[in-house]
Amino acid sequence: MLSEIKIQNYALLKEVRVEFHPGLNILTGETGAGKSIIIGALDIALGERGYVENIRTGEDKAVIEAVFDLSKNTVLKNLLNAKLDNAGIEASQDTLVIKRELNRSSKGRIFINNNAASLSLLQDIGVMLIDIHGQHEHQSLLKSEVHIGLLDAYAASAPQVMKVSELYARLIEIESEIKKLNTLESEKQEKLDILNYRITELTNAALVSDEELENLNARREKMAHSESLKTSVNSIIKALSPASADLEGDGAIELLDKAKTHIEEVGEIDKKAAREIMAMVDDALIKAEEAKSFFLEYVDTIEFDRDALAETEERIELIETLMKKYKKDSVSSLMSYAKQLEEEKKKIELNSDTISLREAERKNVLKDLSAKCIALSELRHKKSVELGKKIEEELKGLGISKASFEVRVTEPEAENSRISVDLGGKKVRLSADGINQVEFMISLNAGEEVKPLVKVASGGEVSRIMLSIKNILSGADTIPVLVFDEIDTGISGKVAQATGKKLKEISKNKQLICITHLPQIAAFSDVHYSVTKGTQSGKTHTAINRLSPEEKVTEVAKLLSGETVTGASLNAARDLINEAV
Repeated sequence: MLSEIKIQNYALLKEVRVEFHPGLNILTGETGAGKSIIIGALDIALGERGYVENIRTGEDKAVIEAVFDLSKNTVLKNLLNAKLDNAGIEASQDTLVIKRELNRSSKGRIFINNNAASLSLLQDIGVMLIDIHGQHEHQSLLKSEVHIGLLDAYAASAPQVMKVSELYARLIEIESEIKKLNTLESEKQEKLDILNYRITELTNAALVSDEELENLNARREKMAHSESLKTSVNSIIKALSPASADLEGDGAIELLDKAKTHIEEVGEIDKKAAREIMAMVDDALIKAEEAKSFFLEYVDTIEFDRDALAETEERIELIETLMKKYKKDSVSSLMSYAKQLEEEKKKIELNSDTISLREAERKNVLKDLSAKCIALSELRHKKSVELGKKIEEELKGLGISKASFEVRVTEPEAENSRISVDLGGKKVRLSADGINQVEFMISLNAGEEVKPLVKVASGGEVSRIMLSIKNILSGADTIPVLVFDEIDTGISGKVAQATGKKLKEISKNKQLICITHLPQIAAFSDVHYSVTKGTQSGKTHTAINRLSPEEKVTEVAKLLSGETVTGASLNAARDLINEAV
């Protein structure tokens, strides 16, 4: 159960701490006092989106902390601990603490048991802890698409629905693939012609590697500047050793050789100095000889061949044209592209076979899906009768004694025969929910035929139907806390008293927190809180106080007669409370 909530600087709430208790917790107070703000803060603690605008004026941060007692709910505790363990958060023993911070200047923060947590984890956990029904929540019953979910919740058919949804998603995926393949088949010859042209063009280019283009460019540069290159190389050879070019004079090699002779003369006098220098000169001579040998060989490779230059430039132009045409930045990219074209060609050529395989897979998936949809439909039909009868009984206890209620399950005809199920010779529509359409039907008076709920029921009647459904479903789920924010809209008198009894009945199995303006409902509270609004230091603030038994009598009396409490209203309040015990 929710044992405590602490709220700081949220909307009108400066600092509020509320300890909730088992059973029926009632909150009352004048309109605008801030009752729904407390529920809104609880909503944010459970993962609803928080806004900077929610932070109290003049404050930088709002903090909401909710504490849950799990000591009497082992099943829920185990489910929660499994989620916490997967998220790397220490498991709860008997207490779970959720803390949510909203900041004006930075991203908000979430903590679960003092560990930082993600919003998605908080939302996953939040839906397991509290079921909140706001002031307009009952109006969701006026949307027929909600009805199928409520029936499935009663039928406990979530595993079947999930399997149907998975198979349906796969069927739609296969249909999409088949559609694309059929489109490809119709354009097959045109695409093959384009692919064959490109493959032939790239194959005839006989591409080798990125190095080929680098070598071709280097070769072109060498041939284009052969004369100046040859002149420079001959000058290098002459500078190193003129004799190598059949010229007179001394070059670097001859001069180093003469220097070596003179160093040997120095060595006869100073061996140490000569030895060190001699090693350096020997090394220089070796390197000079190597350079001379290189350039003597290199000069023979320098030639100008007009045909060879034209051939080289033609090859470079071919490769660069292909790179530009196919928007590639290297030869290797062109070669990879050629392989992709080959694969695409094979795929198109095998397209017919692929379509056959996909059609066979589609047939198997549809067969499996059809069987599961029909089984789910049979379960829904069976449970719809049970649910309708139970809602009728609940409504009688809430003052709608003449009501006839039907959970109508139908199978609409398919608009697309490929996405359909054969049912008794009729093609029925398939969706992620199966083959059924569910709508709540009601008659409020004896002898009248049932009509869609959305066309018949008033706001108060819809509220009571929602309460009936929640009571029926309360035993089927593990959520320990139900919150009703003014779900008593549109009811009064005996109906309000019957609603109070129903809330009291539900509170035997669940913790209930209920905001109400009706004394007939407030009288049934196990714990009663008064929410008030005041001004302090020029700022509006909301306060919440737990009422003593006598204070509860006064509060119920105010709900009966307004702010002016009379002896008669106090006596009437005591009578209501005594009747509710």
